[in-house]
Amino acid sequence: MTEQPGLPDQFKELVTENEKRMKAIQDQIANQLEAQRKAVTDLVESQQKAFADFLEQQRSVKIADHWEAQRKAISEQIEHQRKAFTDLVERQWTAQKKAIEDAQHAIVGIFRPKSDEPKSDEPKSDEPKSDEPKSDE
Repeated sequence: MTEQPGLPDQFKELVTENEKRMKAIQDQIANQLEAQRKAVTDLVESQQKAFADFLEQQRSVKIADHWEAQRKAISEQIEHQRKAFTDLVERQWTAQKKAIEDAQHAIVGIFRPKSDEPKSDEPKSDEPKSDEPKSDE
């Protein structure tokens, strides 16, 4: 088989382009997850503030005690939901990161020679090693 000049360079360029694309995808996923996390945090904080403001308007001791218990129960529920969402996002992030890494390894593996095949510049096991370059004539 005749080697075409520049073919290894084309593979290197393809691998580099693919790595750049995968990095861009990773960055995009990380930004989306961070935006989701921030949105949930902002939502929890706004709900807590709205509820605190509502309680502030209530001056009766009985009503305040009742609403404080409600606020505490709601706050615990919100915190539980926030933790569940955070855990879900982290699991998704881990799964997406692994999928991206697997894809990167698969893409790079396509362009790497198999370990049992000798490299083009190494002599085969039955050929003697020589310091002199071989001529293709």
